[in-house]
Order: sequence, then C-alpha cells, then structure tokens
Amino acid sequence: MSNLARTFRTLRHLRLSQFYWRLRYRRESGRPAVPPHVPATLNVRQDFPRSLLLAEDDAPAEESSQDASDVEFVEQLELGRFVHLNESRELGTDSVDWLLGQRDTDRLWTVTLHYHAWAWRLARLVHENGELGRRADRLLRRLLGDWITRCDPTVEGSRALAWNAYAIATRIGWWCRLYHRLGAEGRATWGNLDTVFLESLSSQAAYLHNHLEWDLRANHLLRDAVGLAWAGRFFGGPRARRWLDLATRLAVEQAAEQVLPDGGHFERSPMYHVEVMNDFAVLGVLLEDPNARRQITKTWQRMAQFLAWVRHDDGQIPLFNDGGFNGTCTPAAMFAKGRELLQVVVDPQPREGGRFFADFGMAVWHGRPWSVLFDVGPVGVDYQPGHAHADTLAFEASYDGQRLFVDPGSFGYDDDQRRRYDRATASHNTVTVDETDSSEVWHVFRVGRRAKPVEVRFDAMSDSVLMVGGHTGYDHLPGRPRHRREIRIDASGVLTLVDRFEGRGKHSLSAGLLLDPAWSISETSDGWQLHCGEKTLQVVLADNRLDRAIRRVPYHPQYGFEQPTGRLAWQAVLQLPCEIVLRVEPSTPS
Repeated sequence: MSNLARTFRTLRHLRLSQFYWRLRYRRESGRPAVPPHVPATLNVRQDFPRSLLLAEDDAPAEESSQDASDVEFVEQLELGRFVHLNESRELGTDSVDWLLGQRDTDRLWTVTLHYHAWAWRLARLVHENGELGRRADRLLRRLLGDWITRCDPTVEGSRALAWNAYAIATRIGWWCRLYHRLGAEGRATWGNLDTVFLESLSSQAAYLHNHLEWDLRANHLLRDAVGLAWAGRFFGGPRARRWLDLATRLAVEQAAEQVLPDGGHFERSPMYHVEVMNDFAVLGVLLEDPNARRQITKTWQRMAQFLAWVRHDDGQIPLFNDGGFNGTCTPAAMFAKGRELLQVVVDPQPREGGRFFADFGMAVWHGRPWSVLFDVGPVGVDYQPGHAHADTLAFEASYDGQRLFVDPGSFGYDDDQRRRYDRATASHNTVTVDETDSSEVWHVFRVGRRAKPVEVRFDAMSDSVLMVGGHTGYDHLPGRPRHRREIRIDASGVLTLVDRFEGRGKHSLSAGLLLDPAWSISETSDGWQLHCGEKTLQVVLADNRLDRAIRRVPYHPQYGFEQPTGRLAWQAVLQLPCEIVLRVEPSTPS
C-alpha cells in the first residue's frame, strides 16, 4: 500500500497527455518495427549554415576521450575501444557490439554511445594530411556502415536505446554536421555508403517526427525539435519542410514554457540549463522564420544573464540536481557560442554583489571572500521533476576563489546505490529530519512528495548578505517539523549558518557540509579546521548537544567519475523547536 501511495503521489502531477503518449509508445514497442518510408530521391540542400560547422569545433563535452590526443583517439577506436563519460569499453572491431536491447546498467553510457559524437571527431580528422587522416577515414566508413546495418530499427533491441528519440535527435545533429564538414572531397571514398547514410538519416528523422517525447517533455522535447530542425535544413522537399515547420513551432512553444521569467530553466539543474542554452543557440541558426529566430535569441539572452550569475569563482556551474562538468560545455564556452552563432555578446566577467532569482529559486552572493549559491526553489517543474534531487535549502560556496562546499553531483542514471546516494538529502549540504528525504525521490527519475519553499527572503548590501528560506518537506512527519535556514555573511567575512526547526516532539536531525577534495580537515575542540594551500578556515559548531564527525564519502563532479572527499557531519535527537548555529571564519594556521 505504501508503494501504491508513493506511485499516486508521483503520477498525480502528470498531464493527461503524458499518460496518453506513454501508453501509446508502450503499445507500439510490443509490435514489430515498421521502417519509416524513405523517398526514392533524397535532395541535400546546399545552403547549410556553415557557422554550425565551425563554432568552437563543437567538441562534445561528454567525450572524455577529448583529453586523448587525436592519434590516441584513433588508436582506441581501431582497437574497438569507445571512451566517453570517463569509461572505456571494448566493443569489438570487425563487428561492433552496439549494446542493443534494454539495459539495467550503464544506460547513460550506452545511450551516449549512440549519440555518435565520436563520428564527428573522426570526420574532423579526415582532412588531416598523412596517415592519420586516412586511418580516420577508414574508421569512419567502417563504423558508420556497421552501425547502419546492425542498428536498423527492425533489428531486435535497437529501439530500446539506439533509436531512443533523444539519441536520434542528438545523432542527427552530428551526422548533418559531419556530412557537410567532410564535403564531396572527404566523402570521395564512401562509395555506396553515401546513399546508405542519407537513407538512414532520412529514416531517423521520419522516425523522430513520429516519436516526439510528448510523454517526457521538458529538455527532451526541445532536443527533439533540434533534431527535426537539423533534418529540415539538411534535406530539401516538402517532407523536410514539415520537419522544419514543426521544429519551429516546438522551439517557440518550449521557449515560452521552459524558460522562467528570471531566465532560469524550469528543471532547476544548472547543467541542463546550459544544455538547453546550447539547443537554443543551434535553433537560432537553423530556423528560417525570422520572428521565431528573434524570440529564440531573446530567450537565450535571458538564460545567459542568469548563467552569468550562477557560477562559482572558477567560472563553472554548481551541481544542484542532476549535473556533471562533463555533461555540457563551460559557461564561458556557451557565451562564446552565443557570440559566434547569435551575435549576442555577454560580459564574461564574474558578477559582484547579490541577486535573487525568485522564479528559479536561487539566491546568489558574489563578494570578497565568499561566493554562495543557495537553493530555495522547488525541486523542478511539477510534471517533469526527473532530474531533481532532495536538496532543498542546500548551498554551494567558494572561498577566496576556491570551491569549498560542493554538491555530490551525479555519477549516472542507473537504479543503483550511487543514484540513491546522489539524490538523497543526507548527501547534500542541508538537514535531514528523521532519516527521511525532504522530497520523495525514488527509482531513477521519480519524485513523489515534493518539498515546497516557504518564507524566502533575500537582503543584500554592499558588503554583507542575508539569505533565508524554509520548506514543507517534513510536514507529513509526526509533529510537523519544518526546517528554516539562514545564511549570513558579514562585513568581516564570517559566514554564519543558522538552522531553525519548528514543530513538536523529539526528532533525529542530521546534517553536513561536503567539501571540495582540495581541502583537508582536522578536528578542533569546537569544530574543524580546513586547509587548502595558504587558506585556512575555522568551522565552529560549539553545541554540546551534537555528535560531530569527519566522514569520507563519494563525490561525483563528472558523470562516470568518483573520488572520495571529506564531509563535516553532525547529528542529534532534539526536542523541537530548536536552533543550530554554525560559523565559518578565517583562521590562522596552528
């Protein structure tokens, strides 16, 4: 019964159309695949926007093999070794194991394999003089031909991930770019592959057109629009025109639906905020309707102003909700892309002072020596909170230019212990009551009961700030405990964290601060001392009711990557109402 109640709390927020489309696609998945019709003649347009082939060379962020040299990259693929998201897997040489079928593990790695970012990198190397270019050409032809033959939608298991709509939309983008990047000269050795490639590309676009992710919506539906736009600008003819027209309508609708008035993306993940910006930047070039392009450009501009504030001193994003540094490009790279593709100039310099993004639910302070980002918003949009963590009232902070308090990040999207750790309240820089998550996160992307922010306040002055927020996530527990948090930074550079708890009865309270691995920890009589190079901080938690500890816990700053780091932890069973005060202040090394 408890599982049924949780399922009801999850499904009650969905739109009826999401149920309809999920049931429709489920029914179809049990039937034999019918390949989309491909016209006898395929016309490739020659007015393809060249700027999309040159912007930053579009090095895909998820390709951790970008760290390898071009020679190493080619050598790995010649050995059948695919590397991305910090994992290397040997999938074969003569015939590649494309990992078809449903998978319970490594789902993110597998679907990313089918994005074909590796094919784009090979295409960029084909024009290299000498043996490296010839090797890249042979590899590209062999791998593309093998994928087209062995991942046809009629092949058993191919529809699970290889023909997943998001994967198709992403792959269409890389295929369109690589085809035009190669040009006739680069495709001189293709022979019959040229025809087979275009037929497959057309088939994928037609399949995508008939399988838009109306059940998931959010960033998935926008990426579907991008895939249709690529195909609509790549091919000529009435069918391609329909793809482009639908992409235009979707782009305009989703810009209005997904981007909040303050410029934040409604899924409340800074990483996906950047990914959506990337999609809008591409759409701003691909779409042909001038009014739609203007609207998309204005939307991107609003998102850029938000992103300019929601950065650490190192220029990178915080990792609230789902996110990893290798899941998208850096903010600086995104600003550069906006300048190159949309002719929108964003000042890349760090922001100073305070800013409250009320729609997104993010309070931001950039001063000396602190930068603080405080999550006081909902976990995500109600009908699609899949990338949400139970992290309400968590915060990240940098001190004197160095990341200090960090979010655990995201390792992957499998239903496993790592996923549960990444999403749990106890892993974030906030407070857990009675060992219960503040929002009811479960499975991989599910959320039942959701914490709602209350009593939010933001007061910033020239040299100090007060950030306040509470939430309803524990209202269902006996005694209706409610957590309210204040973060104060005064003119002397002291950060004070005040956690207040209202309600009745005794409750177990546990909390902690996750440290960037650059910091080392030592215990003191009233807390801890933190060291990073010449920087030393004193964390004061002089409350004899609390049990304090230093724990070694996982940190996932990139997808597929785990490293240990320190966590300052405390816990107690206290009678409500009560208050816990913690201070972080500069210290002289002992």
